[in-house]
Amino acid sequence: MIALYATIWLSLAGLLLGEFGRRRHRQTRIAPRWAQAASAAGVVLGAVHSVVALAVVYGWNHARAVELTAQRAATVYGFGWPSSLYVNYVFLAWWAADTVWWWRSSETFLRRPAALEWLWRLLAFTMVVNGAVIFGSPAGRVAGVPLTIGLLFAWWPRGDS
Repeated sequence: MIALYATIWLSLAGLLLGEFGRRRHRQTRIAPRWAQAASAAGVVLGAVHSVVALAVVYGWNHARAVELTAQRAATVYGFGWPSSLYVNYVFLAWWAADTVWWWRSSETFLRRPAALEWLWRLLAFTMVVNGAVIFGSPAGRVAGVPLTIGLLFAWWPRGDS
C-alpha cells in the first residue's frame, strides 16, 4: 500500500512544482527545466499510481474499478457517474500532453489561449480537491488542503505574470 500512496503524493508534488515553474516561465520567459522535469515525473508517477491502484485495490478488474469509483462518488455527491474513473485518464493524458508541449516548444506554450490554460487549471483543481481532500483519508487531507492552497497561490494573478 505504501507504493499506492507514495506514487500519488509524489505525483501531486510534481504537479505543484510544475505549476510554480509555469508561473516562473511566464514571469521570466525562460522555461525552468527543473519544473518541466518535475511535471514530467509527476505525470509518470500518476500513471504508475493508476496501475498500482488497479492491481492492489481492484485486483486488475477494471470494470470493478469503474463500478466502485461511481459508487464512491454516489456516496459523496448523491449520484454516481459510471464514467467518473475515465476523468482520471483524461486528466493524466492532458497533463502528459501539456508537459510535452511545454518541454518541446516553451514559447508556443506561453502563447496558448488563456481559455485553454484556465480549463487545465479547472481540471487539475477539480482532480486535486476531489482526490486529496473530498475523497482523501483524514491523514491525506492534512496534505491535500495545503496542496490545494499551493496550487491556488501558483495560479493567483499578479501584475508580473
